[in-house]
Amino acid sequence: MIDELGRELTARGVDRRRRERILDEIADHLACDPDADLGEPRALAAQFADELAASAARRAAWTAFAALTLVAAALLATQAALPAVPDIASGRSVVLAAVAGLCVFAGAQVAFVAGSLAALRALRLRREPALAAAEVALLRRRTAVALGAGAATAAGIAIYALNFWDQVPRWWSLLSVVLAAAAVAPLAAAALAHARAGALAVSVEGQAGGFAADLGPLARPRAIGVAAVAAMLVGASLAERSLVEGVERAAVEAIAFTAGYLALGRPLGLSSDPTGSPRPGAASPSARSPRRRPG
Repeated sequence: MIDELGRELTARGVDRRRRERILDEIADHLACDPDADLGEPRALAAQFADELAASAARRAAWTAFAALTLVAAALLATQAALPAVPDIASGRSVVLAAVAGLCVFAGAQVAFVAGSLAALRALRLRREPALAAAEVALLRRRTAVALGAGAATAAGIAIYALNFWDQVPRWWSLLSVVLAAAAVAPLAAAALAHARAGALAVSVEGQAGGFAADLGPLARPRAIGVAAVAAMLVGASLAERSLVEGVERAAVEAIAFTAGYLALGRPLGLSSDPTGSPRPGAASPSARSPRRRPG
């Protein structure tokens, strides 16, 4: 029983530390009750893997969200401390300036959307012992996109400082590089945990909830896009005291939103909503709890 369960757990991607802990608990259970019916090793291993995968996906989403708050803090701090915005052509390279601007502008928005949606879905499903494979995959994709966009944002901060090293105060450049590097460390830790959890195989069937499962009646991408563009138009016009500047930035926001939606709408679960209400834990065999030790 123990040896076969160990092989099944290995086949389902359970790492050695968790595998040894599970086997120790099962062995202890059998020592207390040798006649206990724990079920077939394959089904038991599937149950453990399903529940571990759900827990790991939720934890990775929350860890990524926490790491992204540090990236956001670094971005806000550097932007607030910058004495004056240098001319785009005054740096080492216009190309580097464009790359930095794209990383910060697009990366920050994608990281915010993907990270928030991952954390929100993980929070909504926090009480489910096991999740459908499609739901776990969606959580993992959202987390991966959030981490990648967060890393791009941090890189953009550093590239911007290096490109305009001689045009901005030296203390600001050093602050930007240090804050960007500090933000990358928790992102790397979250990415490592996310990658390790990706080996777990999930056997629970079912659909992943669509965008409506996250925001309910507010899950209208077009309306959200219009609101974002309108907010950029008003905000930029007031900040720059120029309607023309506001229109230009709003147009860029519209293009960025459309491109992001077309590229990431389906991977992030935004472009369609499955029919019916998914039941993430409905097919889970977790109602039986063989790991509970006899009283």
